[in-house]
Amino acid sequence: MVKRVPWFAVLAAARMLLAAGAATVKFHEIDTVFQNPGKGWMAFGSPAREPRFPVSVAYLRLNWADLEPAEGQYNWAPLDGPITAWKERGARVAFRIMTTNAHSQGYYCSPKWLFDAGCRGFEYVPAGDDPTAGGSRIPRIEPDYSDPIYLSRHANFIRALGRRYDGHPAVEFLDIGSYGIWGEWHTPHPAPFEIRRKIIDMYLEAFRRTPLVAMSDDAQALAYAIPRGAGFRRDGVGSPSHEKQWIGSEKYREVPGFADAWKRAPAVFEWYGNYAYLQRRQWPFDRAVQFMLDNHVTLINDNVGAVPEEEMPKLWKLARLSGYRFVLRELTHTERVRPGGRLDIAMQWSNVGVGRLYREFPLELYLLDGKGAIAVKTRAAADPRTWLPGDHACAAQVTVPKDLPAGAYTLGLALVDEAGQPAIKLAIDAPETGRLYRLSTVTVR
Repeated sequence: MVKRVPWFAVLAAARMLLAAGAATVKFHEIDTVFQNPGKGWMAFGSPAREPRFPVSVAYLRLNWADLEPAEGQYNWAPLDGPITAWKERGARVAFRIMTTNAHSQGYYCSPKWLFDAGCRGFEYVPAGDDPTAGGSRIPRIEPDYSDPIYLSRHANFIRALGRRYDGHPAVEFLDIGSYGIWGEWHTPHPAPFEIRRKIIDMYLEAFRRTPLVAMSDDAQALAYAIPRGAGFRRDGVGSPSHEKQWIGSEKYREVPGFADAWKRAPAVFEWYGNYAYLQRRQWPFDRAVQFMLDNHVTLINDNVGAVPEEEMPKLWKLARLSGYRFVLRELTHTERVRPGGRLDIAMQWSNVGVGRLYREFPLELYLLDGKGAIAVKTRAAADPRTWLPGDHACAAQVTVPKDLPAGAYTLGLALVDEAGQPAIKLAIDAPETGRLYRLSTVTVR
């Protein structure tokens, strides 16, 4: 268990260090948009073109029929191909499974063999010419989610999906899909909550390590999923009616912990339509951007299309502030230390983003020799996952080996991944190499 150091203890330590002749270094915040893990702009689909902003997550929606073309025979290429392609760009993948898709190229989104096996279904044709309501006006079929054939066969598929991808190092999160149009949990053919709960349970049982995100259209399902660890996803940002029907409204009043769900799991958002669509409906773009920031957005799906140059600063701000964004404001440390002695360090941090860090990235401190090699490495007790938006103080100690040669060393710092490699960019003006920051100088003598 990580032991947290009270902020007043850190301040007291800093004062003692200063009284003992310690050094203090201050850093300036920068506004660069980084490719940092698990936050920011989210590319859509395969990497056919350069993303609008640096991205660490790419998002996919997949038809069940494409992944299980014959019962019990799985085709994972539609997932594995993008996983490999995005890994080469330093990004992970998130995805949703659809059993009904109003943009499908043909009649089936759930596999044909499901209906051949006797599963009931509802034929439908997307209504109107609104692109947000569906694609070409052709007949399609939605499964009857209450049908035992659907429930048993789809549960088999989700179990197989979990066996392959639960805990997969390249998967960031998984939507709880499988129900409603596009897996968004709205449908003209609703099933009783008992059935919807069974679909959620399929995911909860199959994915115990990979984070899950629940769709927010179904408040009753959301109320079941959030207390069980799921994050939430809001598709439809930009619509004033969607913004009114949100946290605190009558619809979501019975969703426990909804307002604080972002503190435990990701908050994912997607635009209702592209920029031109929002303008045609006279929906304020500024309000849509602020809505996401106010609701502690972690990731934003890039379906906003072409945006005028004069509006781009708003998107830059959204990409910059979504999720966590760490600034090391000040570092105070022992300036001189003997071999075998202890280097004391006090730090003042800020999370200037609107969200938090969900995966573990421990804070490590280093002494680098004159060639830049790591001579000493220590893992601090501070846990950056606890740094919600605001200011945070933490302290650390580096024990200097008795046989460390005398001389000048560079004090370095990094937030490292599971392999121990520096992984997160800080929004500060300090020099860095490969996300390891060089902060100050320590003399060993």
